[in-house]
Amino acid sequence: MMITVTLVTALAFAGPDRAPRGVCVAFAGPDRRTRGAGVRMAASAADLHGVQAACLEKVQAAFTLTERDFPNSLECAAWSSGPSSGAVRGFAAEPKLGWISSSITNSGRGVCASELTAFVAPAFDIPHLYQVVGLTPEGKISLTLDYIARYDLPADQNYLQDYFLSTTEWQEKLRTSVAGVAESAVRQDVYMRTIRSPMQLCLELENTADSLAALKAACESNVDRWIGWWQTAKEVNRMKVGSIFMRDTKIHRMRFQSHAGLLKASGVPAELAERVAQAIVGPGDEQYVGLGDGA
Repeated sequence: MMITVTLVTALAFAGPDRAPRGVCVAFAGPDRRTRGAGVRMAASAADLHGVQAACLEKVQAAFTLTERDFPNSLECAAWSSGPSSGAVRGFAAEPKLGWISSSITNSGRGVCASELTAFVAPAFDIPHLYQVVGLTPEGKISLTLDYIARYDLPADQNYLQDYFLSTTEWQEKLRTSVAGVAESAVRQDVYMRTIRSPMQLCLELENTADSLAALKAACESNVDRWIGWWQTAKEVNRMKVGSIFMRDTKIHRMRFQSHAGLLKASGVPAELAERVAQAIVGPGDEQYVGLGDGA
């Protein structure tokens, strides 16, 4: 069972007039922490989603977020198809953040993904925030943290140093902070492998209380570092805005293709898969799928 995180947090989706929307259908049962014959896991999908919800709260505290109706306009704020189901929320914090997405996806057979992303507006060149947490088919905890670059890294050594090489010591501490931590193979399709940074951190941890605590600390540290960069952020030269926008547009398109492809592969009908992918990626990329802005 694998869970992945984009800025979509199911536990945070409940409203004053609605029941909590963070229930993963795949985990329904008398004891969602029990896996297999007598194997009891320390972390459930709800626990991991709670980690993402806490990270979203950090972003909300640092920026004035405005929730957008875009996912609802695509009928994807909550969706289901056969054994698959999910929910999406989207926010904006103009002029700094173009799209913040929090989502949960259940594809049946115990597979659940939760993703949190914050994509920066082209007037600033701070890397995009990306993190995913989950449970692997083997019942381990998976963690993927990344900052997606806005420039070609070999062409800008200062940018490479400031935002990527500077994370090396921090990442090494994460790898060694918990017994049983191991570097994992990156379980991503070609589109996400194309846009990831060279410093992407992808780990698997034994499903224990200590690992869950380490995961929570790692995700919150990842968000805190990203928020900290904003303390000295300045708008880029207007001449660079166009090139950053063009690069971001290509990244959005690849993310759309990745999400849509994974949903289709899990059995979600193509039309619904594309709507869900668009809701996660945000309204800036609707030209690729022929949808209205719905914002």
